[in-house]
Amino acid sequence: MKTVSRFVAALVVVSAFGFAVAGGKSTAAFQQTAYDKLAWTELMPGGPAVHVLWGDMKKGPYGLLMKFPAGFDSGLHTHSADYHGVLVKGRMTNTSEGVTPAGAVESGSTWDQPGKVVHRNQCAPESECVMLIAQDKPFDFAPAKAK
Repeated sequence: MKTVSRFVAALVVVSAFGFAVAGGKSTAAFQQTAYDKLAWTELMPGGPAVHVLWGDMKKGPYGLLMKFPAGFDSGLHTHSADYHGVLVKGRMTNTSEGVTPAGAVESGSTWDQPGKVVHRNQCAPESECVMLIAQDKPFDFAPAKAK
């Protein structure tokens, strides 16, 4: 099962790179960066940080790694546009308005989050979470009120 999950995760990454190339963007020369050498930009103090892989998250399309500290809770929120996610590291839960919770998200799992739908992402308390996020539109985040 883990092999299938990793294959699906790899397929999402390859497809996203293919989309960027098909959009007229050429890939850079080969480069490899160890996880502990990645440059992270905090979105808010003590909260998520991002490492952009391709594109421009302010304009879209883009792909990035998003890192949550252990135990981080995004709170209820929305995004204007759909996004695609792959959990690369850690364990988390995702809940989305109108959908029965599917349980814990394990490394290699994928999800598609429709835009304008209230949802919440919570990283398990035992370790940080790292997600690959790909989106065609600009990144945004709007807190939502609990019902």
